[in-house]
Amino acid sequence: MRAIVIPAYGGPEVLKLTDLPVPQPGEGEVLVKVEAIGVNPADGKWREGRYQAFAPVPMPHVLGYDVAGTVVSGEGFAAGTRVAAMLHPFTKGGYAEFAVVSAASIATIPDDMSFATAAAIPCANLTGLQLVETRLQPAAGQRVLITGALGNVGRSALFAAARRGVHIIAAVRADRAEEALAAGAAEVAAIGEDWTGEPFDHAIDTIGGADVAPLMRHLRPGGRIVTASDVPIPADDLPATPEFDGVIPDGAQLAELVRAVASGALPVPVGKVLPLEQAAEAQQAVAAGGNRGKIILQP
Repeated sequence: MRAIVIPAYGGPEVLKLTDLPVPQPGEGEVLVKVEAIGVNPADGKWREGRYQAFAPVPMPHVLGYDVAGTVVSGEGFAAGTRVAAMLHPFTKGGYAEFAVVSAASIATIPDDMSFATAAAIPCANLTGLQLVETRLQPAAGQRVLITGALGNVGRSALFAAARRGVHIIAAVRADRAEEALAAGAAEVAAIGEDWTGEPFDHAIDTIGGADVAPLMRHLRPGGRIVTASDVPIPADDLPATPEFDGVIPDGAQLAELVRAVASGALPVPVGKVLPLEQAAEAQQAVAAGGNRGKIILQP
């Protein structure tokens, strides 16, 4: 099968198109013929070696968390079933024509959902959902700040928070304020600027870094800051220490997200679709930001 590997850590130039044997599913696993691959910011970070100190990977290594395609064989799903899945973050394997996936991480997708849209759902939207439902669990009526609320992670956090009846303050760029309000935010804060409204009960961060710190200082005593970013928020003068939360694959939660996307309740825009051999360009586009939609690779 055709696959993109990294033979060593490095820049985008280390990504290499090669031929590998088709992987075989083991107990509790499913072999998927991949039709679309979601490109995540973490893909480039693994390629660079950012996580090698605590999670080194064998080389050559196939990157990629998010896939959509059809079942070939394995446990619990009939051949030909249309599915989406998030692969294990440490083993990955998505940048290829075939991928082995844990059956517990798979969700079926409707016939009228494109594979590109399905591949755009897993990692980012599971991250946002889990920040709300698993980590923070805000109560109805609480004031919750969500930074990057219109990004790939932020949209699902906003969706999950709104579903709980939370009063959402969306932190976005000033030129996207109306878009944030239309998406369900009650108020809008500008990234990089101070806040003059009422304090927040909690904060959900999808951006990290110094730009969000001025907003975090308006947290009420006892409030929490949960973040999905590995870019530290300067902790000086913050009312709470940011708590990092890493995403985990979850087929049941992914199925819930697929239903929300299919119904139109959760927008998951697709930005650029590129062939597999342009994985370097895809990762560079993700790193540059400003795509307003998920970057997708097609084998």
